[in-house]
Amino acid sequence: MSKLIVCLGYRLEPNDSISPVLINRLLDVVSQYNDNEDFTLLLMGSSLYGDSRKEKISEASVMEKYLRDNFKEKLKGAKMIIEETTASTVEQLCYLKEFIEKEKLDFSNLVIVSSEFFGDRVRLYAEYVFGTIDGIIFIDSIVPAEIREKFQKAEEFKLKEGKKWLMRHEKGNSRRILKEQIEFQNKVIGGETKQPPIS
Repeated sequence: MSKLIVCLGYRLEPNDSISPVLINRLLDVVSQYNDNEDFTLLLMGSSLYGDSRKEKISEASVMEKYLRDNFKEKLKGAKMIIEETTASTVEQLCYLKEFIEKEKLDFSNLVIVSSEFFGDRVRLYAEYVFGTIDGIIFIDSIVPAEIREKFQKAEEFKLKEGKKWLMRHEKGNSRRILKEQIEFQNKVIGGETKQPPIS
């Protein structure tokens, strides 16, 4: 595997269809594809960790369907991996770290696609989870105009809170970071604390 392009998940529409935010990320994924390269696409995301429904459709599976329906010919040479266990950005990056170590990948062959404004938080989390972000390419997809202001405000708040949280952590200590993230998610699920605002 010479190039790994990762598309981070984002919540689906209320009817479980793909959101415009995710569509823009996937368009950037497709633009990265070069059929002359050894190319693997990792689509990530289960569902929001506060989603209590028994029957859930994963973000990753909806992304895969969108790509198959719209870019089947363009991506026919690409290998797709569907990751449906992670419910947060921190979980996704911790999973990605293990994947990179297992596959013996180089950070210089890694591309992470998220969204503008959110991208700053992804870089912050990645630096603390991986220990370094040197060589990684980050792509910040455009956020649709109708939610842009709300999305930006939510991300500014989350980035500020993320910095406060990670200041007391050692970079690269992903186990501790993941443990604390899971504990927080369980508190949200149990109603002990509120989830940060989402766009």
